[in-house]
Amino acid sequence: MKTQFLHEHHNRQDKARKPDYRGEMIERGRSEPSNITERLNAKVEIKKDTVRRWRKQRFFYGGRVLKLGWPLEHFAKVNALPPAEPSTKKAYDAIRAVAERDMERITTAIMKTGTVRYRRLFGSLTIPYVEWECDGIECGEIKK
Repeated sequence: MKTQFLHEHHNRQDKARKPDYRGEMIERGRSEPSNITERLNAKVEIKKDTVRRWRKQRFFYGGRVLKLGWPLEHFAKVNALPPAEPSTKKAYDAIRAVAERDMERITTAIMKTGTVRYRRLFGSLTIPYVEWECDGIECGEIKK
């Protein structure tokens, strides 16, 4: 019988040695609950930022490279094409159309079905990111 309650005796000794944490909690108080619309707006901003970052990517299609902000001259220079040729303009328009369609699909996937997650770094530091999936991408590759 004596050994049966020995663990309870040890538990009481441990509690007697530990400082009371409730006083600290009362002093600190509760954090203010954030407004639901503020949280939703923050998530929408995170998704918009993700879309902005994807618009800066390079789209590879048919052995050519294109960023959505490039003019025809820069596209021709990067892909080693003569800028005055009609075939260069035709290739630029075709690749730009494919890249715009892909960007629309990516934007729709991020904004409608994307889920905002938070990656924890170094204790309390969290970094938001968006998880999303997209089918039907026509470009062979999309890179930084």
